[in-house]
Amino acid sequence: MSSFKEPTNDELWAQPPTSPAASAPANLPVPTPPPALPQPVATSPLSRGGLALAITSLGIGIPLSAIAGGTAGLAGLVVAWIGIVGVNLAFAWSQRKL
Repeated sequence: MSSFKEPTNDELWAQPPTSPAASAPANLPVPTPPPALPQPVATSPLSRGGLALAITSLGIGIPLSAIAGGTAGLAGLVVAWIGIVGVNLAFAWSQRKL
């Protein structure tokens, strides 16, 4: 390892020699950026309030099932869930594409 020579400041900061390619004319064409991609349109029912309706339907449906089932029996349970399904179907019908 005794053959290692420490470089001087002048050697460290010296500019590299210029090559013929570096002095070539700068009339090369400038590349154009690619066109921007179109942004995706939110078309999922969940992005238009469907997720909120689904969570609300479950949140209302559980206690409503207990109340309707406890007071009116199976008939009350069926009527309560027909109402919940009706609201969800009405929402889905309003969100369909024409």
